Amino acid sequence: MTKKMINIIESSSGQEKPHFVLVPLFAQGHMIPMVDLACLLAARGALVTVVTTPLNSTRFKALIDRANARGLLIRLAKLRFPCAEVGLPEGSENIDHIKTREEANKYFEALSMMAGPLVACLRQLQPKPTCLVSDSCNPWTRDVARELGLLRFIFHGPSCFFLLCSRNVHEYASSGDVPGDMFQPFFIPGLPQKIEVVRAQALRFFDYPEREKLQEQVTEAEATADGLIINTFRELETPFLNLYQKALGKTIWPIGPVSLANKEAEYTVLRGNKTTANEAELISNWLDAKDTASVIYVSFGTLATNSPSHTFEIGAGLEASNRPFVWVIKQRDMSPEVEKWLPELEERTRSRGLILKGWAPQVMILSHPSVGAFLTHCGWNSTLEAVSLGIPMITWPHLADQFLNENLVVKVLQTGVALKPQMKTLYVSRESEGLIAREDVERAIEAVMDGGEEAQARRQRAKQLAIEAKKAMEPGGSSYESLTLMIQHVLDATTVKLYVTETQI
Repeated sequence: MTKKMINIIESSSGQEKPHFVLVPLFAQGHMIPMVDLACLLAARGALVTVVTTPLNSTRFKALIDRANARGLLIRLAKLRFPCAEVGLPEGSENIDHIKTREEANKYFEALSMMAGPLVACLRQLQPKPTCLVSDSCNPWTRDVARELGLLRFIFHGPSCFFLLCSRNVHEYASSGDVPGDMFQPFFIPGLPQKIEVVRAQALRFFDYPEREKLQEQVTEAEATADGLIINTFRELETPFLNLYQKALGKTIWPIGPVSLANKEAEYTVLRGNKTTANEAELISNWLDAKDTASVIYVSFGTLATNSPSHTFEIGAGLEASNRPFVWVIKQRDMSPEVEKWLPELEERTRSRGLILKGWAPQVMILSHPSVGAFLTHCGWNSTLEAVSLGIPMITWPHLADQFLNENLVVKVLQTGVALKPQMKTLYVSRESEGLIAREDVERAIEAVMDGGEEAQARRQRAKQLAIEAKKAMEPGGSSYESLTLMIQHVLDATTVKLYVTETQI
């Protein structure tokens, strides 16, 4: 096809910009990187529509409004979430509203019921969509893309290391290379280095009872996708990206860290849930008064929960460390016992501790020069944010991909210390007891924050990865070019499709 023909086809179609439709899973840790991706695509001149629900839209509307004010073409398509149809309480539009396993099953059933309304919505959009990008946990979007004849990419929120390891464990499970005992240690097959795990901590997202059908749908949706987008960068996960691409036979575009999509200070405050300007200023002023790399930041994400006893142990360990700290405690972890105990800890650590209840602007905090370590649950967003900002980690995974992410940080990248090495549990919940002690917290903090040779080497590796992450996102960098190739793939595929249509007419 000549250049002249392409121009004629684009003119006859009346559409010169690609129009991406993004369908996130409605969970905070999934929506945030998807909105970051929307900003990245719009910054390249694309039109982007983000599918959401009325309640979920309030969590990032301010960020979208700011992006639009800067001339970026990002729109929201708000669809009603069918709570009543599956027996969920009205307003249960986000996974962080879900309290039980039964409710979780209903939630995913409700998600799949959005296919029809989404098709109707997309038929009405002008200009017409050219590509649908779906969270990997939304396999129902396969039928939407098929009905409308759209390209469909899968967006993976977890690390490629997790995707490869959990896939290999599943594939080798029947060969004898993976033990049947869920807590018997073994080396993950098919990796370039030895990584020892237990099977309970190397499962795919939906490898659990009552979720088998959903896992089959997720696997099929990935196998039939036109390509994969992963929030990572090539310099961080080269061997795992190569192996995963070979295993699937699919093109993979690593386009992260998407948390570096915008460097404006206000963006880091708006990103995610609501933080008022006054709250952000108070946090910033508090951090300004602390020495460089002296503060421990503690946060366990949106979904991970801790029992009161574990919360007490974390607090006691932070107090015993005698180091400054910022600790974010979610509202769902504020039990009556914690509510009663917390003021006493705040009083004893008033000169060096800042305890935030609810949501906190994590990227803003991690970006501050005074922060020297991050005690994290190892959700991939948090992990990649720490990597991109050169912050060593103390790892305490709670569920799902977080256990394998810990292995990546501690054993492969060597930029973190495990809070509790070889912790054998399927998940950490509000009911979990006795998994960690204050001595574990104090030991891990000392290992990361002391001035010894090992800690210095760990910190230097973290700083080097941050340099590479920033380079990856700049023009000419690996992630920047990967996004370029992905957009070009959409343009080429759309052009070919339009050409075929024109010749048939």
